[in-house]
Amino acid sequence: MGSPVFRRLRIPALLYAAACVALWPWPLLGILHVEASAVIATLGFFVAGLSSLRLFSESVDLRSLLTSQLVLLGIPWLMLTVSLLWRANCGYGLGLILFATFTIPSVMLAVCLAYAISGFSFKWPKTLFVVIGLALILVPVAVDLKSHPQLYTYNPVFGGVLGPIYDEELSVRFGLFAFRGLTILFAVWLVLFGRWLRLRKRDDMLKERSRTVQLGAIVSLGIALAFFYAPQLGIKTTARSIESVLKESVATEHFVIHFAPEALTEEEITWIVDEHRYRYAQLVGQLDVEVDETIHTYLYPDEETRGRLIGSRTTSVTPVWLETPQIHMLQDLFTAETFGHELVHVFGREFGMPLIHASPSVGLVEGLAVALEPPGGLPSAAEQVAATLSLNADSLGRFQEGLADAVASSMDPWGFWTGRGAVSYAVSGSFVSYLIEEHGVSSLKHAYRTGNFRDAFGTDLDQLAERWEQNLSTLEPTATAKEWAAWRFSQPSLFEQRCPHHIPSTIKLTRKAWAADEIGDGATAHTLYRDAYLADSTNTFALIGWATRSFTEGDSTTQAISLLRERVRRSESSDDVFSDVRLVLRLAELEKLAGDTTRARQLFGLAAQRQPAFQTFDRTNIDLRSQLTTDALRVVLSPGPAASRAAALDSLGFQDEVAYFFAAGNWSAAGFPSRALRSMQRYGEMADPGSQTMQRFVYAYQTILADRSADYETVARVAPIALQHAREENDTGMIRLLEDLLVKSRWFLSRPPAER
Repeated sequence: MGSPVFRRLRIPALLYAAACVALWPWPLLGILHVEASAVIATLGFFVAGLSSLRLFSESVDLRSLLTSQLVLLGIPWLMLTVSLLWRANCGYGLGLILFATFTIPSVMLAVCLAYAISGFSFKWPKTLFVVIGLALILVPVAVDLKSHPQLYTYNPVFGGVLGPIYDEELSVRFGLFAFRGLTILFAVWLVLFGRWLRLRKRDDMLKERSRTVQLGAIVSLGIALAFFYAPQLGIKTTARSIESVLKESVATEHFVIHFAPEALTEEEITWIVDEHRYRYAQLVGQLDVEVDETIHTYLYPDEETRGRLIGSRTTSVTPVWLETPQIHMLQDLFTAETFGHELVHVFGREFGMPLIHASPSVGLVEGLAVALEPPGGLPSAAEQVAATLSLNADSLGRFQEGLADAVASSMDPWGFWTGRGAVSYAVSGSFVSYLIEEHGVSSLKHAYRTGNFRDAFGTDLDQLAERWEQNLSTLEPTATAKEWAAWRFSQPSLFEQRCPHHIPSTIKLTRKAWAADEIGDGATAHTLYRDAYLADSTNTFALIGWATRSFTEGDSTTQAISLLRERVRRSESSDDVFSDVRLVLRLAELEKLAGDTTRARQLFGLAAQRQPAFQTFDRTNIDLRSQLTTDALRVVLSPGPAASRAAALDSLGFQDEVAYFFAAGNWSAAGFPSRALRSMQRYGEMADPGSQTMQRFVYAYQTILADRSADYETVARVAPIALQHAREENDTGMIRLLEDLLVKSRWFLSRPPAER
């Protein structure tokens, strides 16, 4: 930095360096990726702009100053790269692209804005620059939040937010690069405007001034066209652009449900509509409030479509801040539990704060949704949190601080979002459930609106949390609840992950292999699974897929089978029950197909032993897989659409009743729950249920399939039998689920036939 301009930029250089040192201790911010890029872009805008104002007043020329300011970005780039010495950044390549995309246009805009401002004779140019900068941060975000049904926002100062914090994979859309190009176009316009200001009083520069005006008009036209075609460029998303893809819709009294053509079967649509109708009525009764406007539900057919349209690949979101109530979900993730959770947020709009239509306390926003969401078959939030009282605190994150402190942390946005997601949701959900039970929903709604616990409940948050903790100590969680809580609460948050936002290329290859499997292209799947595993030998799913396709493609002696056998041999002496059970199960199946029934029987037993108790379906699935004939097992492992496998398994059911069970699963996956129910009923009629656990499972599965089929008479008949078995085994999660489906069936059966 020996040049005159560089010597005058020592303070900006020191500010960049100090900022990076401050970011280093934070796992999410101390690496070259999207979050750090947004921070440096914001800092760069103000540092570059304010320092440039001073230098323009000293007659430094624009070109050398802009070049110097851009070169200074090498300092944060270098320092965030140096952090690789002590912290992994698996997505460094993408991080470098995002760093350049976020920071360079922001610094260019700042320098050019300073150039334009310095063309006037303002008394406080730095104040004006800061005011404009803050406006550029706040106004575009406010417009997006209030006007556009999207979960991303692009910004001229900080670059943008690419999607929800819980999305594992970033959605890097074309719109980001289009918007940053637009930012540079604005910078060019500011240069032309600043040039015009300097030429406007010089009669000897009329030709140059005229050329500047002409160029300014051309650039202005380009900016106007970019805004006009913003939806097409991906800069913003409108309801119309979403509905141009999700072209089909079904309207009910309170909803319009949007989905992609041919993405759902008629039976799936019927069940989704029924869920909307019933869950709405259920929440009206629980919250004593109606939603005044029509609610729009958008169901996206796949992650790519969803990411392209709204910037979120998987996370279900209800943007309550918009004027129109709406829910955005991936259709494969639509369940009663997830939809019910999002619908609670819609109802919360009716008693939330003005403008944002929510509570100022994020813990109450998510806690209310968890408290009132339909059960999913697992232990309740209260059971999970109560289970922590008897667990090793080392793996429980915020619970190490104490339950009452965890509640206080979950109420503010920083505490909620920086903590482990499962912990924040479970703690706030259990706490809100307690408040409703003890004080009623009216007091809860008052606290929700204001965030003031003393006004709503007559006492402070700390005292309420202590009473809640005392209440939890009276619960006796089941062994299943303890195991589920221990696993769930030990999952690291985004701020604790080794490589946040990074999806390895081998995982992407595995996804492509699975997609090839789904359309029946076993040869392509075999190649992709093989390439994925050879690139990363820790990729369990790739090894399972490679070995399976090697076998089904006609070669049971390939390298994949040998590798699978070796991995399982090493794992048999391991205590890790979570990572190896799938390997053990698949090898058991392949050994059975190869004719080694003794080894297969041993491995099936080991897989069942290692399956966590809270995964009831998977434990039962292992037992039933071990009973399949080789013909049926070969169909289960074959590539192709689920409906094809289901039909083949149904045809084998007369000689192997267990095939009906797996036919049911495949019919359900294919979107034909009524066929799945018939297959499951055949299995129940022909098979010897055996243990109490198996009987409970058979009846519970029939209840769930009957609900999915809108066969409420069958639900009303079978659910009480399933409930009896669940109560005898003290399966609290299944009890709650079955009771919910039974009440739902009675609600529909009580309606006039025309309204069912």
